[in-house]
Amino acid sequence: MSKITFAIGGVHPDDAKLSRGCAIEVLPLPQTLYVSMAQHLGAPAKPIVAVGDKVKTGQVIAEPGGFISAFVHSPASGTVKSIGPRKDLAGNNVMHVEIAVEGDEWVEGVDLSDTLVTEIPEDRAAILDKIKACGVVGLGGATFPTHVKLNPAPGSKAECLILNGAECEPYLTSDFRIMLERTKEIVVGAAIMQKVLGGCRTVIGIEENKPEAIAAMKKAVGELPYDIEVLPLKKKYPQGGEKQLIQAVMHREVGSGGLPISVGAVVQNVATSLAVYEAVQKNKPLITNTLTITGNCLPVEKQHNYLFRIGMPLSYIAEYAGGVPEGAAKLISGGPMMGRAIANLDAATVKGSSSILYLSEESTKRGQESFCIRCGRCADACPMGLEPFLLNRLYKAGDVAALEANAAQDCIECGCCLYSCPAYIPLLDNVRQAKGMALGAIRARAAAAKAAAEAAKAAADKNNKN
Repeated sequence: MSKITFAIGGVHPDDAKLSRGCAIEVLPLPQTLYVSMAQHLGAPAKPIVAVGDKVKTGQVIAEPGGFISAFVHSPASGTVKSIGPRKDLAGNNVMHVEIAVEGDEWVEGVDLSDTLVTEIPEDRAAILDKIKACGVVGLGGATFPTHVKLNPAPGSKAECLILNGAECEPYLTSDFRIMLERTKEIVVGAAIMQKVLGGCRTVIGIEENKPEAIAAMKKAVGELPYDIEVLPLKKKYPQGGEKQLIQAVMHREVGSGGLPISVGAVVQNVATSLAVYEAVQKNKPLITNTLTITGNCLPVEKQHNYLFRIGMPLSYIAEYAGGVPEGAAKLISGGPMMGRAIANLDAATVKGSSSILYLSEESTKRGQESFCIRCGRCADACPMGLEPFLLNRLYKAGDVAALEANAAQDCIECGCCLYSCPAYIPLLDNVRQAKGMALGAIRARAAAAKAAAEAAKAAADKNNKN
């Protein structure tokens, strides 16, 4: 068994990979698609189409709304039916472009063949431009625009590119399936990112509970002309966390408030690597991803891994997969540890969608909350070295300064504290709120400092003119 893992904390939930044997199936197009303008980290995209416009599959329909933003493309050919607010997964109103599907006619220049293209372009800037133009974002959860992440600020240097193939969340198997079915494309995508970053060490980290994926990726690396390493990792949650992967692979720790590049690391998901390959080698924009339909109240024959288009209503996917099972008490987008409850099944898929998870009442019912017994299990389990029991108490007291001093802002919301608490205290919910309070205070100070600096500059400029 592999001993390579992060240094502190972590838990060992049942991995429950019930859909691991389900090959990826292509979902047919629905009659209508609803494309969100806020499906990446940063500023929402700005629509550049109008109601009544005809669009083709892969056509740009929205441009980045800021430096941290991404292009959005039409997932099918058809007519723009409406542009306006629509409820997202959490029930919030978000701008969407509604497209009445009339076919699947792609824009010119997209290579839809299965031919593997292994020769990587030489021009680094052109590669980054292609990744940006194709709207590629991180598909490991945060959906950070990939072209920004692959272009570190001056003075920063990437020493190691880590591809996250851990898929440590229970139930989810979409990354596992693409590592089996799109193996060489992932490796070529990794080599493209390696080239963009200056030829740094490149590692594909995969948890040891996926031996088939480890073997497949090692075989592909051995057959392709790139310097890439496949590294088996210990099965421990949250092994796929960005900071935890860096610690496991590089034995370096990202400081409080720091970015991975501060220790020479860049972390990308294996699905992002596939998207990079398709963008650079096939000129294909990011309008598809793989999603798992799974849960402990679904029989094996109703478990699926689907290739979906962005903008597909979850209700359409659920119905195609056989409907919501009777025993489902909770529907989750993502895994059971870090995923979010689906408040609106009519919400549409986005680039980072990873699952529809059905959980039974027995597995979702919370125990009766009691008093903290100071056992310290939550602190032992925290992979960030925080003290959730203390943060919980400070949150209830509303002590923002103490929350910040005790690094509530460093919480990665992994849920290890909640999972380990014998008193059934809703630690994840409370610490998540505490994190928001601490970050709010930090942002307010930064904004005040910026305003003061601008005022001082304006005053100095006025004095100089006088």
